[in-house]
Amino acid sequence: LAVSLLTVVTVFFSGCKAKDPFVDPRKEEDPHWVVTVDDMTSSMTALVKVSFTQDEGTLAAFIGNDCCGIAEYKAEYGLYWLYISSANEDGGDVQLRFYSPELKRIFVAKETLPFRNDTNYGSVSQPFTPEWTVAE
Repeated sequence: LAVSLLTVVTVFFSGCKAKDPFVDPRKEEDPHWVVTVDDMTSSMTALVKVSFTQDEGTLAAFIGNDCCGIAEYKAEYGLYWLYISSANEDGGDVQLRFYSPELKRIFVAKETLPFRNDTNYGSVSQPFTPEWTVAE
């Protein structure tokens, strides 16, 4: 009797899972951002660290509502290489967004960067590491 009771309790508790407040149950897939490519470019080497998640996801740059770059993840370095494109040499403020497929959430960098043609933000030895907030 004691063994069967223990089995029932184990099965019951192993089926319970704490709800993760960072997982958005309404989102199910990648936002599928599309890049608008223009003549002026800058580049970024970035390290993405979002609490409670793996580092792999989709890192994108936006100027206003226009997606101006999607990063390539380099697993061997754990870094993202991002090319940012703009029609203007001084194209405005660049905002980074990160989609975590694990958490089904979009995170937004807390700070913006000015777009400057032929500028590089970060390097392999000192990558740009933004701080993130959850997008609403």
